[in-house]
Amino acid sequence: MQKISVTIITLNEEANIRACLESIKWADEILVSDSGSSDRTVEICKGYGAKVFNDEWLGFGRQKNLIAGRARNNWILNIDADERVNPQLREEIGSVLNEGACDGYNITRKNFFGDRWIKHCGWHPDYNLRFYRKDKGSFNERS
Repeated sequence: MQKISVTIITLNEEANIRACLESIKWADEILVSDSGSSDRTVEICKGYGAKVFNDEWLGFGRQKNLIAGRARNNWILNIDADERVNPQLREEIGSVLNEGACDGYNITRKNFFGDRWIKHCGWHPDYNLRFYRKDKGSFNERS
């Protein structure tokens, strides 16, 4: 089976990062680009075995491409520190790694306003290309 690298960009995500990392601890590699956190974000990430890089902020697309370029595996799952990979998504990712028919996959996410899931007004389903072959995809680097 092919291996997966999970990439995350952070800045002061102490309140979110532990649950995020718990949801991806099965990954073959976890890489974090931190842009100067002053809380315990870096310490928590290292505690989960993540490779943490201290990087100057470059903008979302450039930062995500920077950390993906450091991945040793060709399959990249990019998630934000406040996102979680549920068991169903983990299972689907495993199926893709076994079959790998496409170069990238859109993943739907639930958007919340406070504690309320916003299911309408164009916020759901909210598909984003987040799982892709490193040699085939990248993020837009416009400012």
